[in-house]
Order: sequence, then structure tokens, then C-alpha cells
Amino acid sequence: MLSVEQFVEAGLYDPAEHEGTDRLELLHWLDSLGFTIPELNAGACGHGLSSIAGDRRTVPGKMMSRSDAIEMSGLDADTFDDFVTGFGFAPIPGAPSGEIGFTEAEVEAICLVGSMSSMFSVAETMGFVRVLGSALGRIGEAAVSLFLTDVEDPHITAGDSEFSLAKKVYEAVGLLDGLGERLDPILRRQLMQAVVRTREAAVMERLRFRFAIGFVDLVGFTERSAEMSAQNLTTFIREFEGRAHDVMTDHGARVVKLIGDEVMFVATEPGAACRAAGALMEGFADEGEHVFPRAGIAYGNVLVRGGDYYGSVVNLASRLVDEAVPQEVLVTDDLAEAATGCNFVPAGRRVVKGFPEPIAVQSLAAPATNTPTSNA
Repeated sequence: MLSVEQFVEAGLYDPAEHEGTDRLELLHWLDSLGFTIPELNAGACGHGLSSIAGDRRTVPGKMMSRSDAIEMSGLDADTFDDFVTGFGFAPIPGAPSGEIGFTEAEVEAICLVGSMSSMFSVAETMGFVRVLGSALGRIGEAAVSLFLTDVEDPHITAGDSEFSLAKKVYEAVGLLDGLGERLDPILRRQLMQAVVRTREAAVMERLRFRFAIGFVDLVGFTERSAEMSAQNLTTFIREFEGRAHDVMTDHGARVVKLIGDEVMFVATEPGAACRAAGALMEGFADEGEHVFPRAGIAYGNVLVRGGDYYGSVVNLASRLVDEAVPQEVLVTDDLAEAATGCNFVPAGRRVVKGFPEPIAVQSLAAPATNTPTSNA
């Protein structure tokens, strides 16, 4: 165990400066976790002693160099580097100087995905790796945002101690332990639901499927967000995203992605897409503080790639949002004809950017039954 004198000699503890604080308790705690004086000094000079225990727990294990990682993987250097880039790896604390740094567990994960090349083409495998990297990167960002908003910011505002924050970081990271294994059933369910959607939406042409594609954006959001505090803006976005996800799921649609203040969603049944969009409009005016949603939906054959959707139907739906007025759901004639249980009124023909001929559109007149469906 390191002594108080060693902490003083290393410049980590000053009895006069740190009197009345829990700096010494923090140092003893870090010592008990195995941190050395050089590591403590590096932490103090970096992002602070309150973060280093959480950093180590987040990515446990000794970091190895790129050359050692390549040797362990058995992959050729170019393939290894491609996977590393696809996953979005970047240097992190604890990595060898000038290196990205890799743990054994990370190399094993790269090898596992690399084995996919025996069944799938290199190009398709790399596309899947990029989707994984992007999706996991977003999960990481969301987790950090959750901690900053609900833990660190209140902690700092309350003037709580450095040691207390260090323990909160450490405990929060501990929630990740075993999370991957526990999420396996959810991943498998999502995979099965994706299989069901593609079966229901399949058309004769391979890799193309018939879906209703919708977009919802928020009119007035740019102006309103400029007036909001960071905390109020965070709350507003969280509530909008949460509502969009819940409403879409309840009505048989699925959120594909969120792009700023815009939601892209998909459903195999056009009526479900309309009911979901209509439900999102309901009640929003009272809570949105002069920010109002509007939607555009189109129906037809789309290309499904990497968990996203492409083609003229997608482009048309995204353009129709701009044509809709606040709290309007604007749809194509094809969708209105295919949507069951929904009422529409003609909304004329619109000149839409990227389409040579004017597009005939209709407006959702009133929400139909709110009975959830299960065919998104």
C-alpha cells in the first residue's frame, strides 16, 4: 500500500491544499485498485483522478500494440486494419504511445467477425462491420449522455466531492459488466423481427421489398432550440425521441433512425404507418411549445441495406415532409389506396424536387382505430 509520504512526494497530495477534502481517501482507494504512482500522476495531469478507475473498468485488460494484435488475430495486416477502421476504433487512455491499443478481448471479437468472410463476401462483411461500429458507437454516446445528464451534472451542481464522483463513475461503468451476454436474447428477437418484416415485404425482385416509408420532422424546432438552455433542449429531444419510438412501436411501425429533429420510420402495412404518424401528431401542440410535427409517407419498393432503406420511395417520403403543413400527414396516392382503416382528403399535386412529374398527394383526415398491429 502506498503511503501518505509517497503521495506527497509525487505531488498528488498537499496536506494544506487538500485539507477538508477527501483527496487522500480517493488516492488510497485508487491504490487499492492497483494504480501506480506514474498512473496516478498521468491521471491527475489528464482528465482528473475521478475518471481513471472508470476508464480502466470500461476497457479492462492490458493494451497491446497493433503489431502484437495482428499477430494474435492471425489476419493479414490489411484485413485487420480494415476491420479496425470499420468498427471505428480510435486511440483511448491506456493505449501504447502513438497507438490505438487493443485488448485480447477486442482482438478476439475482430477475429469472430473476420470468420464471417468464410460465408459472406469481403464487401458485404465490411458493410456489416460498419453498421455494427456505427450502432455500437451510438449506444456508447447515449450511455455517456445518460451519465452526464443524470449523474455528473447534478453531482457538480451540488458541489459533491472528487472521491464521490470517482465512485459514481466506477459504479456506473460496472453496470456494463455482462451486459453483452444479457442483451443476446434481445438481439435475437430483433433479428427475428427483421426476418418477419422482410418476409412480409418481399417482392419478386431480390433484395427489394415493399414498405411504407415515413418521415416526421418538427416545424419551428430550429428557432425554438436556439432559445432553450442545454438542459431544456436535452429534455425536449429526449421526450420527442421517446414518444416517437413508443408511438411507432404501439402502432406497428418501427423507427429506422433519428436525424436531428427528424424521425425516419417504416412499416410493412401502409395503414400502420398512417396511424403511427397520426398518433404522433395528437396532443403534441400542447407540449411542444410552438414546435409542431408534420409527416410525409410513401409506399412502394425499396432497397434494404445495412439496416437502412434506399430508393425513390424513400426520397419521395423525405420530400413530402417539406410539403406538409404543421400537424399534417401527407401521403402519396399509392399509399392512400393501400392503407386500410384510414381516411384521406385530396391535397392536390405537388412539384417535388428530384421528380420530373407533379406528385398527386392526399392528407390524412383523421386517425383511425388505435388498435396496435404487429406487422412492422
